[in-house]
Amino acid sequence: MKIASSTSVPVTVLCGFLGAGKTTLLNHLLTQSGGRKVAVIVNEFGAVNIDASLVVKTDEKTIELSNGCICCTLRGDLLEAVDSLLRERELDHILIESTGIGEPLPIAQGFCLTPDDLALEPGVPDLTGRVHVDAMITVVDCAQFFDLWNSEAEIEGDGESADEVGRSLSELLAEQLEFADIAVLNKVDLAAEADVERLRELLAVTNPRARVLTAVRGQVPLSEVLDTGLFDLEASMNLANWAEELEKEHVPESEEFGLETLVYRRSRPFDRQRLINLLERGLPRSILRSKGWADFGGGEATLWNHTGRTMALEQLGPWLEPELASTELVFIGQQIDRAALEQMLDSALAEQSPT
Repeated sequence: MKIASSTSVPVTVLCGFLGAGKTTLLNHLLTQSGGRKVAVIVNEFGAVNIDASLVVKTDEKTIELSNGCICCTLRGDLLEAVDSLLRERELDHILIESTGIGEPLPIAQGFCLTPDDLALEPGVPDLTGRVHVDAMITVVDCAQFFDLWNSEAEIEGDGESADEVGRSLSELLAEQLEFADIAVLNKVDLAAEADVERLRELLAVTNPRARVLTAVRGQVPLSEVLDTGLFDLEASMNLANWAEELEKEHVPESEEFGLETLVYRRSRPFDRQRLINLLERGLPRSILRSKGWADFGGGEATLWNHTGRTMALEQLGPWLEPELASTELVFIGQQIDRAALEQMLDSALAEQSPT
């Protein structure tokens, strides 16, 4: 069932687990947008929105939503942000990058149902008829997907109920795949061919309707992902978990999957060799994802980008404001030993100059 009209703006939502390559795909779409008036909303799990600072600048507006997930705690904020865009600008498309722990289904519901249906706070705008979901896209890190899929990581119950059962990360990965209109199998250059084939087979069973694309660094044909009209509201509403989502009290994914963040800020730069030696030994296994800006004291800003077994430090040029150069990193994981992690990173800082 199509819900678009001549005045309805299409919305494309990018989902996918932490580090799958959503921001890279987003930037590819923006640079290839061909004159479209595209607004961007970037949602980050954590108090600092690193991803928003990495998005290609557009003529339209980029909105940052931090410290929560737009499928639950920030869903009202998301609808208000879209409403603001629609009132302020003439747009051809809206691109939304969800946090890595976002579930696609409740995000889609926000654009298809009224605030009353969603039990949101009074005053949240009704967007039905003003926007429509064009496609829900899930980006997959082919190289590390099955490491997470086969992991036993789960949040433990709080002990208040003997029947309480944690949810594994594989359940989140499954939900992100099962509700996708388009699955972008990213980083195929880093993955074993057998893993890519296993992913195709998994999708054929769990979501045979999905359009499956393969990519290196998010490079996919624009025509395959924008203005596709692939989202089917009627089919979505017939899914059992569509009704279940409306009836349940939504628990933030950070609680469901036992995920937490630590923001590491230091004005003293790293000693490059000390940090390299530290990283060669590896970050704690509790850390699933880390990203941000690292300062080595040479006037160059270095992008820190870590996912699972992959770590990259990339110099991106001089700091825009050299006097404000500093390290700011966000770590996402489960049961993080915060004191130990900070102590480990501090050991790689450069020696203070004598005064």
